[in-house]
This record gives sequence, structure tokens and C-alpha cells, in this order.
Amino acid sequence: MEYPDGRVFMDKQTPEAFRALNTVASTVRAAGAAAGLDRKLIELINVRVSQINGCAYCLDVHHRAAVAAGATDRELAVLPAWDRTELYTPQERAALALAELTTTLPDEATMDREYARAREHLSDDQVSAILWIATTIGAFNRVSILSKHPVRPRKEKPTMTEPTPESKVVRNDEKSRYEVFFDGELAGFSEYEERDDETVFIHTEIDGGFSGKGLGSILAKNAVEDVIARGRVIRPLCPFIKAYLEKHPQYDAHVVGKGVTR
Repeated sequence: MEYPDGRVFMDKQTPEAFRALNTVASTVRAAGAAAGLDRKLIELINVRVSQINGCAYCLDVHHRAAVAAGATDRELAVLPAWDRTELYTPQERAALALAELTTTLPDEATMDREYARAREHLSDDQVSAILWIATTIGAFNRVSILSKHPVRPRKEKPTMTEPTPESKVVRNDEKSRYEVFFDGELAGFSEYEERDDETVFIHTEIDGGFSGKGLGSILAKNAVEDVIARGRVIRPLCPFIKAYLEKHPQYDAHVVGKGVTR
């Protein structure tokens, strides 16, 4: 395989390791949700760690994910100076302090001080989840930086809502995810977990090389309708699926927190 600039794409050259890292990320996101951390806070952590590490690719991905999860332009604009503003909640400030501590590994006195401050607002489960979130995104930062994953200009195109002859969505039960293909190539996926009668969407990702084709909407539509066709209900922890459902209230009757109360 030939690579631009002579860099090896670690994720494509050793896909088994990258799949394992994605599995870790899914487990960590679920742990964060179980500990009561909302997706906006998780994405703020992802963005802040990516800022510190200077990962353009991860910033592109997680800035959009943060917006989809409810982060405002102001929150993202001043995020590098979060400790100099009261814009964030005490829990968010504690989480961001832990995320920076995990990323920079300062001296022990600084670590003890920041750790103690964070513990005033976070439970043990939340502290552990935040440390894992920051550790995991740091690993993705290194994969993307060392691989020199590109951030390409985006072309504004009308969003497609129906599959075209070039695109196809399949459910991969073995990997617990819906996959979208374009011209026979895997272009993205949406991971899920089956819990009792719920299908819990936890992460959606579209390869940057396939941006601008409306594949995210195609993937979300087909995944949601397949879940409904199988008589299951949807719990959208994934910000992309959640945002899609917010724009398509016709599915409300099948969504936990909307037509389904738990």
C-alpha cells in the first residue's frame, strides 16, 4: 500500500489493533454514560485533549461531535482558556482539569492539587471514566498525527436521504454495528449495543475521504428503520444518531426519552 508523504496509516496497516482501540473507546463511552457524564462533556474533553496534542483530524471530528451534542460556539471558542472563565459548570471544570492532567502528566504536587479539586465535584466512577476518556482520545490523537490523517476541505452538497446505487447499508451483527458502503468501500459505521429490548447507539463515524456524500444521513436512516422493523426501541447515546432523530420526529414513538418512557 502506498501512502502520502511516506507516512504509514497505522489504522489501515494494522486494522486489528485499531479495531481493538475502537472497542476500548466504545467501552469507555458507555462507562462515561453509566457514570452520569453527558455526551457534551465527553466531547469537550475530546476536543480539549486534541487541542493540547495538536491533532487536526481529531479536532475536525470532535468539534462537529461536540456541536451535535449541544456544545455552543462560545464554549468551543474559549475552551483553551476554560479555567479563566465561569462559562463552564463546576463539574465540567473539574473534568477538564482531569483531562489536562492526564494529557500533560505534570509534577506530582500539581497532580495531587488538581486531582483533589476534581474530587469535590466528581464521583469515583466519574473520575475513572474521565481519565479513561482522556487517555483514549490521546491514543487516537497519536494514531492520527503519526499517520498524518488528512483534513480535507468540505464541499456543501444537498443531504441525501435515500440510498443511491453507489451506497449500501448493512447490519454487521458480528461487530455490532451498521456499516455504510460507497462504491463497494466501507465508508463509515454506527456502533450499537443490544440491551434487553433496546438498541443503544454509542458511536457513529464516517471516513473523511467520503465526506460530502450524505452517507451519514443514509446510515442513520437505515439503521434507525432496521431497529424499528425488528421491534426494538432506540436509545441514542451517540450524538450523531441523536441529532438525526431530533430532526426526524416521525421516529419519536420508538425512541427512549421521547415516545418511550423508562
